[in-house]
Parts: sequence; C-alpha cells; structure tokens
Amino acid sequence: MTFQIREHCPSCNGTTFTELHRTAYNAPEMLSFLTAYYSAVPPGKHQEVLGDGVFSIVECAGCGLIFQHQLPSDDMLAEVYGNWLGKNDPLAPSKPPMPFDYYTYFAQEIMQLIVFLQKRHGRQRRLRFLDYGMGWGNWAVMAQAFGADVSGVELSPTKAAFAESRGIKLLPPDELPDNGFDFINTEQVVEHLSFPHETVMSLKNSLADGGILKISVPDGSDIKAVLRSWKWNDAMANREKIMPLQPIEHLNCFTSPSLQKFAEGCGLKPVSLPLGLVYAYSTDWSGTRAIAKNLLRPVKRFVLRKGCYGLFERN
Repeated sequence: MTFQIREHCPSCNGTTFTELHRTAYNAPEMLSFLTAYYSAVPPGKHQEVLGDGVFSIVECAGCGLIFQHQLPSDDMLAEVYGNWLGKNDPLAPSKPPMPFDYYTYFAQEIMQLIVFLQKRHGRQRRLRFLDYGMGWGNWAVMAQAFGADVSGVELSPTKAAFAESRGIKLLPPDELPDNGFDFINTEQVVEHLSFPHETVMSLKNSLADGGILKISVPDGSDIKAVLRSWKWNDAMANREKIMPLQPIEHLNCFTSPSLQKFAEGCGLKPVSLPLGLVYAYSTDWSGTRAIAKNLLRPVKRFVLRKGCYGLFERN
C-alpha cells in the first residue's frame, strides 16, 4: 500500500478534522508540478510511485495542526529522499557553497546556546549535543568546532557516511541514550516525521537535566489563505508559498500556536534566551537587512513567542 489514512492527529491524537484542500496526485496539473519539482526522476516514475494517492490537507479541531491526511509508506519516503531529492540537493558537497549568512547563522546560534548552557551547567565538562536529522552534517561540524561533543542521527546512508567522515559520531535513532544530551537540534525535521509526537517524546527522554530541545519548522501561518486560492498549474512559480505543505515531504504544517500546543503535549515548556546574550553573540552586522534580523528576530522568538522556532525543556 502506497498511502495510509491518518485516523488520528499526529500532534494531539484527536479525530475531528476539517479538510482544507484535496487534489489527486495523478491529476494532470499536480503531475506537472511534481515532474518539474523532482526533475531528476525518470518519466513515468512519479505516477508509478504515487499511484492513486490524494494530496488531502486537513486541520485538527483540537490543536490546530494542519497536516497531510494520507501518510506515505516507508518505501515511498525512502524513494523520495533517496532518489528524487538527492541529485537536486543544494547542500550536497558537490554543489557550490551556500550563501555566507547560512554559515554565520549557525555560528551565532551555537555560540548563544553554548554560553547559555555553560551558565546552567558550568564550564567543567564538555557539553553534549545531538543533531537529529543532521543531513550532511554542516550544523554538527560547526558545533564541534566550538568545542561541543557532537553526535548525529541521519537516515540517509550517503549523508550519514559523509557526516561521519567529518568526525561526527553516528547514533541509530532507536538507541538514543536516556539523559544523554545538553542540547538536541531538530532543524527543519519535525515537519517531515510520520509520527512527530512519538519522536519528540523519545528525544525528550534523551535530554540531560537542564537540557534543551530545539524545534524549528517552516511557518505555516499563511497556509490556509494560500490553499483557498491555490492553483497547481501555477505551482512552480509560487512553490515557496506551498512549501510548508510540500507534497509528500512536509507531512505536518505548524503555526506558532500549534507548535506550542504540540510541545506542551509532549511534556515540554518553552525556554527563552536573554536578549543581551543573543545580541552579544550575533555575528553578522554587515548591512541593513542583517542588522534588522539580528535585532528583531530574538524579540519575535523569545519575547513575543511568534514564529515556528522554539527552545524547550522538560516540564
């Protein structure tokens, strides 16, 4: 079976949903988008893999999570992530380097976290970090360079082998140690998970006392408005608008309120970094846009609690 219906909300386990959008994967306009988006896939492979599946988007009445009602099979997800995406991955080592601010963002985030955690735990021991869904290992390598003891989880064998070649210790996802980590990074991961609640509960158990779990996902605050007027024949030109619900890949679409409810349901409470600390370890002040981001983003995240980036600790 290629797809199965999600009978329960993957966040709160509720069973009352409202359908917001419905398009068959074999509809001509949907196939046209998928063929263009996954351009490395041989002709006819899209139809073969997707079969008679339906891109059905529902909203949970209980917690407000918006999600893909039909869950792709493990075999389909392996096909998509292993073959459809691999050749087009802009982060692949064979591709040109990412823009400079991609790396400076990692650096400042890691410095801010290390300083905050050292104030909690002291400087007598090396902080233990886990990068869950680490991809090619860019964040993990940066954290290691700043002195953390870093492990990683990655399901793609190619990416995992490359990260390991860069010195990152690999861990199997079902063998994470209890009370093992001072910080767990999930950057653009939870939206992809078939069973996000179960995964985050497991990660919570891997936090050391005083440890922090980061959840950062695409912001779906505008997605309902997007879906109301969405046309698949214009999808490639407007693909960034549908990105929080990218067909097949982004199974769960969060808003700021639904992310907070999700975390609360997992027994987590929010953590705020002091603004003074964040500003002190912000690295890129090279232009008006960078200055505005550095000044406003921490207020949005840690004072107003807006957006879909959160730091959490166990209740």
